[in-house]
Amino acid sequence: MRGWMRPLILSALILGAAPFTAGNALAQNAGNQNGGKPATGKENAGKEAQKTVAGSAIAQAPFAEQPFPLQDDGTYKEFMGMAAADISRRCTKLESYGWEFKKGDDTRRDQILDSTLGGFRKAGWKLGEVKARSIRDPGTTIYTGEKAKRQLLAAWTPMEDAAILLLCETEAAQPPKK
Repeated sequence: MRGWMRPLILSALILGAAPFTAGNALAQNAGNQNGGKPATGKENAGKEAQKTVAGSAIAQAPFAEQPFPLQDDGTYKEFMGMAAADISRRCTKLESYGWEFKKGDDTRRDQILDSTLGGFRKAGWKLGEVKARSIRDPGTTIYTGEKAKRQLLAAWTPMEDAAILLLCETEAAQPPKK
């Protein structure tokens, strides 16, 4: 991931969610989109060599505006886990993506969101906006998606010059053990 973008994204996520404890965030480190594996040398080579992604593997949907894949240190997984719990779901697979644009270019930001949601709809996903009480950032929007007995949860977080999309496949949350 581009070096300057990561702190902005992490700050936005932390501001939008309930406070994290360091131990809990580190304990969930195994859930990044590469199956817990570290980024390859190509992904860490810098902004010139960083590749974009053509589509979401989880949703089997293309991205008209191709994002950068983001690596998870456990923060994204915890953030999405809390949002999923708010709607009685549990995240399984997780993907995280980021887009960059000129600072303050709201038109470009909105175009990225619209084309991304449009790609999901064209792939057959029925999307709807939901509220999650753990998400305190008013700019973060949470969506659910349904398609052929599969359910997704997506979090869209726009910033001044970047935006992130966190996406996870969900299943029904396990009832608490008595």
